[in-house]
Amino acid sequence: MSTPAPTTPEPHAQATQVASGPIYAGTDDVSTLAYGPTRTVTAEAPARIFGDYELLVEVGRGGMGVVYKARQITLNRVVALKMILPGHLASKDDLERFRMEAEATAQLQHPGIVAVYEVGELNGQHFYSMEYVAGQSLSQRLGNGPLPPRVAARYVMQVARAIGYAHRHHILHRDLKPSNILVDGDDQPHVTDFGLAKKLGGDSGQTKTGAVLGTPSYMSPEQASGRVKELGPAADVYGMGAMLYELLTGRPPFRSDTPLDTIRHVLDQIPAPPRLLNPKLEHDLETICLKCLEKDPRDRYPSADALADDLNRYLKGDSISARSFNLIDRISRTLDRTQYAAEFGAWGNMLLLFALIMAVEHGVMFFAQHALHADLVFVTARVTQFSLMGYLFWRYRHKRVLPNNAAERQLWSIWIGYLVACIAAVLIGRQLMAGAETYRLVVYPTWMVLAGMAFFIMGSSYWGQCYLIGLAFFLLAVLMPLRIEWAPLEFGAIWAATFLVLGLRLRSFQTSDPEVAKRDEGDTRRDVT
Repeated sequence: MSTPAPTTPEPHAQATQVASGPIYAGTDDVSTLAYGPTRTVTAEAPARIFGDYELLVEVGRGGMGVVYKARQITLNRVVALKMILPGHLASKDDLERFRMEAEATAQLQHPGIVAVYEVGELNGQHFYSMEYVAGQSLSQRLGNGPLPPRVAARYVMQVARAIGYAHRHHILHRDLKPSNILVDGDDQPHVTDFGLAKKLGGDSGQTKTGAVLGTPSYMSPEQASGRVKELGPAADVYGMGAMLYELLTGRPPFRSDTPLDTIRHVLDQIPAPPRLLNPKLEHDLETICLKCLEKDPRDRYPSADALADDLNRYLKGDSISARSFNLIDRISRTLDRTQYAAEFGAWGNMLLLFALIMAVEHGVMFFAQHALHADLVFVTARVTQFSLMGYLFWRYRHKRVLPNNAAERQLWSIWIGYLVACIAAVLIGRQLMAGAETYRLVVYPTWMVLAGMAFFIMGSSYWGQCYLIGLAFFLLAVLMPLRIEWAPLEFGAIWAATFLVLGLRLRSFQTSDPEVAKRDEGDTRRDVT
């Protein structure tokens, strides 16, 4: 059967940016991340007649593909036809990802997932046709502000049912967001754009450890950090939680000026409770949303179906299964919060050595406080302590001293301020004590209070359990004057224990994967497209 002579398609409708194929007209201003150089791709418009399809209007175009509203001639039905850009402009990875998207979607036959009808190639042009959904995306619905809570809950519940079906067929979506959910004329949502889909329990080779693919505002922490091997259903649960958050508040949990800043917030920050942005929300719906957005995958819903079940309970007015965040829960979450673990994961061994140095140095101080030359021992011990710690710090940071990022700059400010305050306390104590030898002891409680304040600040910015460490310093500062002669030993013991706890904690975040470790140190360059 001969193909009619090519003609130029009609002028296309207002086109969208499509990372991997939404089939609607509109706009999507959310950047998609990928590692690798940015390519600008152009292509000639295909013929009006493409095999068995009559191209009606272009509804989407992106760096890898173009989507048309088309009529399948033999069946006389309207479809969405997605084509990869002409073969001589598409890379091998583009072709493989396009094929994987088509195959993954074609395996899924669910009313909540846009169906694939045909996958093929014509004259070197790869394509697949799929169900055409006449309607709007959820991102377009959000153009008028947040959705009514019960409407948002129903949409996400139905999306969760569809994603649960995909998970049972061993497929992760990995790019769930409002622009990838199409709502038809019957007000039913449909999941589309499986361009970043991944086989559960398998590796396609398209994404390697350390690669970050997806949309930053909706990526789970494990996906944002490039831990591809750890991705499971919980990653899609997070994406649905981020989607629910935006439907309820009008904005995603995290969105910064740049995609990389957004990723940093996904990894390190806690989302603001939705009811701070929309006070009309019910507590149970906020609880469901925040459970999906837990940093640790184990703390989220165990499956998309479990999320759907809890949303259904909420809609029916039944008690939800998600734990309510009462005062005790909030305290527990605060203490468990960990931020900037990746930036400081390599410091674990250094802090363990710091613990040894502090224990030895203050043990010497305790036993030598009544020595003939106590001042000389005091100065020598201090100089030795800070020299050894400074050398280890320099070596473990690859011979760098200045901070490399915002997390380090904040930490530097805290502890430089602490050291300056400690020196000031020594000078003030010496003046007030008129040269008495006991000035060396009375400054210890002041140092303890200063250390407690420093750890309280760290508790809000780094690790929640630093609050408990700060309280321990405060308590010992109050008790220390009762037996002030024991002050050096007590000070050294609590600091050694603190460094030991922090060192072991940071070692637990270290990865055995050299590629991820290298990236965490900032040695891998990220390109944003």
